[in-house]
Amino acid sequence: MTTRPLALSEVVHRMRPNPALLLLALLLCPAHEAAALPDLVRTLPNKITVVVREVHTRRIVSIQAWVRAGTRDEAPKDRGLAVGTSQCMMQATADRDPGAMQKEVYALAGTYASEAGYDYSYFDLTVPAPSFAKGLKLLAEGLIHPRLDAPVVDLAFGRAKSLARTVLAQADQAAVNVVRAQLHDGTPLVSPLAIHEHEFSGTTPTLIQRFHHDYYVAENLTLVVTGDVDAEEVVTKVGAAFSEMPHGRASSRSRFNERAFDGPRAVLAHNPQDTNGAAVTIGFRAPAWGSADALALDVLMAVLVDSPSSRAQKRLDSGNAEFLRASAIRQYETDGGTVVLSLAADADSLQDAEGAILTMVEQARSTPITPEELEAAVRSVLMRDIFARIDLSGVGRATALAFLRGAPGSEDVYVQRLKALHPADLIAAARKYLDMKGAVVVEMGPADVIAKTKQSDFERRVREKQAVYTAAYRSGPQVTASVEAERQARVDAPLKQIPTKPESAGRGRVVRTALSGGVRLLTGEDHSAPLVTVGVYLLGGVRYENDKSNGITALVRETLLNSNDPQGKGRSYRQTLGAMGKLVSYQDKDMWGCAITLPSDSWQDALSRMGTMFAHPDLDTVTVDATRIYVLDELDNWLHDDEAQRERLIFSTKYLVSGYRLPALGSHRTLVSIQHSEIEGYYRKFVVQPNMVVCVFGDINPSSTPSSVEAAIRDVSAKPFQPGTVAQEGDFDGFREKWELGQGPNSTVTLAFAGPPARSPDVPALYVFASLLSGPKGWFEQYITKTGGSKGTNAILSQAVDECPVIATLTVGGPLQEEDMVKLLFRQFKKAALLPLHGDFAPDLVNAKILASGGYLMILDSNPTRALQFARSELFGLGIDYPILLPAKIDGTTSDDMLRIGSRYFQKSQWDRASYAICETRPGGW
Repeated sequence: MTTRPLALSEVVHRMRPNPALLLLALLLCPAHEAAALPDLVRTLPNKITVVVREVHTRRIVSIQAWVRAGTRDEAPKDRGLAVGTSQCMMQATADRDPGAMQKEVYALAGTYASEAGYDYSYFDLTVPAPSFAKGLKLLAEGLIHPRLDAPVVDLAFGRAKSLARTVLAQADQAAVNVVRAQLHDGTPLVSPLAIHEHEFSGTTPTLIQRFHHDYYVAENLTLVVTGDVDAEEVVTKVGAAFSEMPHGRASSRSRFNERAFDGPRAVLAHNPQDTNGAAVTIGFRAPAWGSADALALDVLMAVLVDSPSSRAQKRLDSGNAEFLRASAIRQYETDGGTVVLSLAADADSLQDAEGAILTMVEQARSTPITPEELEAAVRSVLMRDIFARIDLSGVGRATALAFLRGAPGSEDVYVQRLKALHPADLIAAARKYLDMKGAVVVEMGPADVIAKTKQSDFERRVREKQAVYTAAYRSGPQVTASVEAERQARVDAPLKQIPTKPESAGRGRVVRTALSGGVRLLTGEDHSAPLVTVGVYLLGGVRYENDKSNGITALVRETLLNSNDPQGKGRSYRQTLGAMGKLVSYQDKDMWGCAITLPSDSWQDALSRMGTMFAHPDLDTVTVDATRIYVLDELDNWLHDDEAQRERLIFSTKYLVSGYRLPALGSHRTLVSIQHSEIEGYYRKFVVQPNMVVCVFGDINPSSTPSSVEAAIRDVSAKPFQPGTVAQEGDFDGFREKWELGQGPNSTVTLAFAGPPARSPDVPALYVFASLLSGPKGWFEQYITKTGGSKGTNAILSQAVDECPVIATLTVGGPLQEEDMVKLLFRQFKKAALLPLHGDFAPDLVNAKILASGGYLMILDSNPTRALQFARSELFGLGIDYPILLPAKIDGTTSDDMLRIGSRYFQKSQWDRASYAICETRPGGW
């Protein structure tokens, strides 16, 4: 395992809303119905509302501030105020310059994200549980006392414009703005998918200040805290942290009625600046969020576009589709919403795409939806929504949406509501909402292309094609559609079964069970989301390889996944398991395996398939040779990754005997030359029950899990695990050095000192040592990046069975700076090894421990990562409670511990440096 503090440049990235995440939130999250019932809801005397959901499975807390200030609250002439104001929060305050808030968040090992939506602006600060109070104070300071002067506002709008360019980069997304403008003219629902850059021009710091003053008030604020907390303590701490929140008038959320719409309305639009491509887009008004019709329409969109076996995908797979890709964009709000189908096409094929999209709409209204289509679509929607809750930030977001939209607890029955849908419900939703009388059809493309089409010709084509398809699909007996009253009663029936009290999510403790045959089962109960992670991990990797067998672990691992699934109708396990959930194969220096995260109603099926895969893989020459090609492609991609090549060089420099010197994917020579019999022998040696750790984490019944696992892996060999002799590196004197040529203009220097085995009691202190050097408050940042001019520095503890070296990396502008920077690098190691961390240096030790322990806790933010870390601890022989105990041991590190490990691993005396390896990658190309 490699646990590393991030470089300061990465802090800024973590503090910015991710464009892909923003787009996902804009397109998908409104379809979310609710989260589990909160443990506490209370309005404080100062009118702030506090919602708490206790989740004790991870020592992490998501602190979310939801401010009733969204695009709904903007005047048309002030478009951009909501997103601009949200981007200003947490950037600078009266007491902190720009960048200082980010530095404080990262020093806690925390993450931050913000978004401005239709009815709320949202701010999420996720931190380790021990830092909850500090994180809460930071969030309060950022929201109550932001600096809103011109420099801060300019930076905020720079970020907002960058996000807008990302969202609106293609015509099939940009056309959504035109659709909404036509459908919802004169109402708040006209708010665009994203705001074009030119629309920000009229927004000034004065307007931002006024918007913040009017809307960022206690009456509009809801604090949602999710994680390892006590609900009553949260109320007390929130009251103290937000005691200075100003008061004002709560934002109005009065209902409005939309005017009748007369369609179809055909609109020609040329691409805005920075938008590329061409598309035909059709949009309709949608039902309110959370309604039975919204669920039915959501699943219908999956039938048409989103499902892996959707009608649009089948058309693309046929090879003669009239379009390049299809997308469905939903907006479900309490006021109503919009559904949009968009087909990206070549500019000279737009007329063909018109026919395709109109056909798709009419087929949805008039042709049967098969049970297979419904099942695949429901699964697609379910996976999309529940995977958004894979970490605590997602759990908190779902909790907030449920409460704010007046449906707390309905996520407990969300799965039941989706599965209550019938094909006839989707037909009914299509006939009610995908009615061409309420449609807007937009054709968007380059200005020179759109200029060739007359508006009247476009309108005529739409009418004529609609008439043709209507006649074609409605000529015979019509498909049965459900009755509205019966449909709503059936789909909403589970809402009456919402628990009156919240269910405990479980505890962080993991249970270890030794099964017959030698398999070790690790189970972790977590009911915060209807998800389960099933992982199978084994010892293996380059530690057990040599120059001739390098890459054999990767070949065996991928051959298993490429084997034919007997239940998969000709598909491989990679395909069938990948269709069931999120499948990840894993390998590091000491272990390998695979894991899948999927809805909790199907984990036993996935486990059974994985058991069969490990017990009866296809190790024939055809499958193995096909896998060689697959791994060779992966190797080529890795070899062309300049950053990866710079990172791996230190291992081949430091190790001359140990398998740790070898790349995980092998080489072109070894992947081709490894004999088929050797692959079979490796499989028989390593895939045995005594070498297997099976992890089942999530929404499970722990009492029934052992029997399910035993049944799944009963056919795996129970022979003893006998891997043979493993090459050991041993000690060396002096140093080892290597240099290479890399891409780009920068030089990279990597320095590695020897470390102890993973079982050593010195490991916790080494985590602190790495954090003392790295991080925003570390010595590298203070004395090299700021004063020396380095472009980036970092230090990590690379944990492996035989050795856990501390590795430092320095990036400089070129070879001319290299010598001076390396001297500064060694100087920080020497200082950290010999200097007592007392007096003025005592805060540095405190900061290092906070970052080291918090960084490890944040790794455990989701069940996939928890399963991996607990499996690693079991395979490494560290004990089942190691991931729980390690942060406590890090917190207990003293200055004397730092001096002890410093003299042992880094600096034996004032003038005697410990052995080390150093490598340089300079400009010049590989």
